[in-house]
Amino acid sequence: MADLTFRHLAGAVGEGVYKNSHSGFTVPYFKKKEIESRYPSGGYMVVGQIGKGKREIGNLLSDDGNSEKVYAATKMPHSAVVGYIEVEADKFIAIVRDRLLLWLLFALLIAALIIGLIFLLKAVIPTGGGSGETTAPAGVIDQNAVLGEGELSIPDKTNTKGRQIKVNGIPELTLAANTKEQDFVFSNPEENPCYFVIEIELSNSGEVIYTSNLLPPGYSISHFTLNRELAAGTYPAVIHVKTYSFDKEQRKLNNMDLKTTIVVS
Repeated sequence: MADLTFRHLAGAVGEGVYKNSHSGFTVPYFKKKEIESRYPSGGYMVVGQIGKGKREIGNLLSDDGNSEKVYAATKMPHSAVVGYIEVEADKFIAIVRDRLLLWLLFALLIAALIIGLIFLLKAVIPTGGGSGETTAPAGVIDQNAVLGEGELSIPDKTNTKGRQIKVNGIPELTLAANTKEQDFVFSNPEENPCYFVIEIELSNSGEVIYTSNLLPPGYSISHFTLNRELAAGTYPAVIHVKTYSFDKEQRKLNNMDLKTTIVVS
């Protein structure tokens, strides 16, 4: 049974103002940072709370005679104390606000950001693996890809499930200094069920200095053009071998990275 009456302590004016638009109840209160500054070592008592509670213990009277229900001071889920109303010297009634809606809105915002990021990544990064999902065509046959004799016949569909992809290691890549035009053989073994795309990245800077177009199985590139000239020296690098199904769908398959040293002379 509610039988306690609390009154706002005259002269206790903080930075905040609590208002209940339904009842017209208005009273000044101290914000949490004010209480922390005023009682750095504690020494105050919370005798009840308003705004949210489980067990009603009385009423709080404002200076204009309006009243607000007071509940027993209790920690409650999805709620937070925003300030304190002084009713006696060093005795306060806490103002409790429900934070569930705010937390739900925050969770929805985070979820929306994550979903947006996933769609963005899917838009700019092709999915890997041999799942058989069709992606946008990776490109056209590289103009420098050569077989020797014969005409390239591209199937409509290649079954890549369980197929092994063979990649020849390149422990050292020798290039010519101060020219973009280079001669080095990159090969795609004939037994592979996929195209290769060759990408050369400098390890120290992350700069990509060459990217080929599609290299079919059984073909090689022996002459290519760098994005820029390189000065004489040695450069740690990674050769990214990106693979796409050897058919008209050009599905994204597994990628392989070959660590190498570029020797420019």
